[in-house]
Amino acid sequence: MTRFTPLESDILDALAWDLRDIAPDLAGQFAESLPGSRRNTGAGLFTELIVDRSRPPPMTTPTGRFGTVHAMVGDLPDPIAFQVELRQGRLLALHGDAYGQDTRAIDFARVPFDQVFTLDERGESVAFDPEALMQPSPLLDLHQHADHAPPPPVSAPGVMTVADVQKFQSEKLQGLVDVMFGKVHPATATPVDEDAPIDKADQTSLKIGLWVAVAIGSLLITLVMRLPIFFAIFLTIAIGRMLSRPPVIAALARGTRRLGQYEYRPPER
Repeated sequence: MTRFTPLESDILDALAWDLRDIAPDLAGQFAESLPGSRRNTGAGLFTELIVDRSRPPPMTTPTGRFGTVHAMVGDLPDPIAFQVELRQGRLLALHGDAYGQDTRAIDFARVPFDQVFTLDERGESVAFDPEALMQPSPLLDLHQHADHAPPPPVSAPGVMTVADVQKFQSEKLQGLVDVMFGKVHPATATPVDEDAPIDKADQTSLKIGLWVAVAIGSLLITLVMRLPIFFAIFLTIAIGRMLSRPPVIAALARGTRRLGQYEYRPPER
């Protein structure tokens, strides 16, 4: 089934307004209905209206044809009168009476129409204008104000280069690493002179530390690989002599100084 034609839709809206006292739920029935069979009667029209069966019973129970809606349709010199047919308040059909005018050549699905009106108690025509007939409401007044704030100025978006994007991503990544694993900060604000001569006491401490570390490492290797103990002694002497040479000691001392100027700060919890 197709939906309602523009003529049927506007006429049914006007009839719902015209019959608001007789059938107050007529607009709701129309909204939940579909057109059935349609006929051009030759002197008007007929449209069957099929209302949703699950809809609650009507609020009132009039039976018969009701309505005073008229409209000028096509080139007809006189208007067509429209009524709805109700049975126990339920919408059944839409009837159009052209007062004997010949409508056989009219295509009611596409015909132009205007001047939709109803008749009052004195038989005078009242134009159907939904906006004019709408009751005053405070909600409608909300749409009628002139204090519209001007839109804020829109500034031109900045252009980021590839270098800017890479810098931004690097800073964000470094910040995440610092939060998870902590930071390394300079222990003192005074820079350390790496080229300063090495003190005798520092050399002796560094050599002792090296020999101890080499001995422990050699012993662990011997135990893990299940080698004779003399292999640990031989490995300790060979590596210890190699690391005890003055250039190696000087390089290790500079590295120790460089690491000594930093301290580790764990992440905040």
